[in-house]
Amino acid sequence: MKNRKPLYLLLTILLSFSMILAACTGGGASEEETPNPAPAGEKPSNEQPAGESPAEETKTGYDDVIDIDWYVNLSWWKYQGDWGNDMFSQYIKDNFGLNINFITPAGDGADQISAMIATGSVPDLVTVESWLDYKTKLAQGGYLVSMNELIEKYTPDFKPYEDIFGWYQEADGKTYVLPNFAYSRHAMKPGEQLEPNSGFTLRSDIYEQLGRPDISTADKFLDALERVKNEVKTYDGKPLIPLQLYEFTQNGNQSVNWLTEYFAVPYEDASGKLLNRTFQPEYWDVLKFLNEAYRRGLISQDNFTDKRDQINEKVASGRVFANLTAPQDFTQQFRTLWEADNNAKFEGFALRNYQGGDPVLTDIRGFGWLVTMVGKESKAHERIAKLLAFLNSKEGQHMAHFGWEGVTYNYNADGTITWTEEYTTTVAKNDGSQKKWGMGFDLQMDWYSVKDLFPKPEAPFDVYNAEIKKPLVQYSYDTSAVGGKPNPDHPDRNKMIELGNRLSLFWGKELPRIIMAGSEAEARAVYDETLRKMEEMGQKDLDAYGNESFQAAKEALGVEHSWPPLLK
Repeated sequence: MKNRKPLYLLLTILLSFSMILAACTGGGASEEETPNPAPAGEKPSNEQPAGESPAEETKTGYDDVIDIDWYVNLSWWKYQGDWGNDMFSQYIKDNFGLNINFITPAGDGADQISAMIATGSVPDLVTVESWLDYKTKLAQGGYLVSMNELIEKYTPDFKPYEDIFGWYQEADGKTYVLPNFAYSRHAMKPGEQLEPNSGFTLRSDIYEQLGRPDISTADKFLDALERVKNEVKTYDGKPLIPLQLYEFTQNGNQSVNWLTEYFAVPYEDASGKLLNRTFQPEYWDVLKFLNEAYRRGLISQDNFTDKRDQINEKVASGRVFANLTAPQDFTQQFRTLWEADNNAKFEGFALRNYQGGDPVLTDIRGFGWLVTMVGKESKAHERIAKLLAFLNSKEGQHMAHFGWEGVTYNYNADGTITWTEEYTTTVAKNDGSQKKWGMGFDLQMDWYSVKDLFPKPEAPFDVYNAEIKKPLVQYSYDTSAVGGKPNPDHPDRNKMIELGNRLSLFWGKELPRIIMAGSEAEARAVYDETLRKMEEMGQKDLDAYGNESFQAAKEALGVEHSWPPLLK
């Protein structure tokens, strides 16, 4: 994701309904579950950066250590250190009396979360994607303790950003989550232009080998991929994969969602109405492009079954030419490849539609990528509350990002940091020894609060990695309104969530059929039939519900239009 976003990372109208609705709105979330929500008016605290909680509030220490479970709803997520042996985990044990057992699902987590909702057996901490509705279902089921209660009772000096905290308020007036990688309006600099969340990349060295051919339109880009397949053929003795997408899930594919932004598929008409992107004429070009790429052998058959680990391995081994993904999700894989071959670099590129129109990309601004909740039945509420307050404090953020002063970094006179020789030497080894510190814990990271403190990159890989998205910033916009503004009391809310889930699962099943169709005509026929069935399932009702949320978001933001071309 972005700068140092998680290997993860960050995006609209009803993406609680996941990928299909992301396609409708451009890679986002439902009206209550958007990574780019509009500020809410509720005011649980003053407008002060999260994390001004004093150190003495959390550094009380405990005589015993309690084992707790922390469920993270990402199959590929891994703690970056060596829990139980590194400095970060030891600090957590010493100061909060907690030993954390991290749990991740084997697949997309739907079965595990559904079981929690059905049985009420909720771990001490649960982290899920912000656009999924699990947070609301768990809250409504009475399985969570509110953050309001935890803060008031245990950490009254912890002051979350009020717009972020209010955005996640449920119908009962309480907030049950704390997000990571959120961007408060109270922290943003006026007129600041942020990089996009996505960032399509291609191998610079192989592109040079081809003579840097024209890729200014979708068809020209496909021709360049064909040359990779037929002329370059292999890397390090292995067949090249011309085009790599994210893994396919039961709800669709994030690469397809982001491709709607690169192909500039509109989500708002001139009258200000929210458009369902999946039904727009321009959306067919997205599917036609992918179908042609598949039929020409430019997308691997394995892409439809591979999980993230398999994709990671292919990127790290140098087999992938172009990634329709995001570079922040593959930083380690890029590093591994570069260390094996300093010429093997990736660069960002602005993939365009068949007409060569400029992309319209969503920037990294938003109210969170993941949200973390606390189980009501946990026996460690006080300790967990103090841990969360610490992780959101200045001290906690510095420890997660920078480690320990005098050990991994030192402050400069201007407040920025410089890495120590020990840190840079250890990281350069790339043998896992950097895990001794446990840096990089990302489940409560506030990137914006520390991004300007990092030293300018100096190491060759770091310089190269920092530059990848720069060609795309000019196409990046704040599209916060497309995520909608939640109305927890909407009478059709639960009904629409259920409908959205059904439509999302249906789309996830049909999408591979469209891409893998044997001809363009067959792909179009499957696509048309899919849209017809979606309309029969109630898509228009869901679109009307989404438009209400969209209008509320624009009103809250004080804007007439959200779709960037309408603002020019």
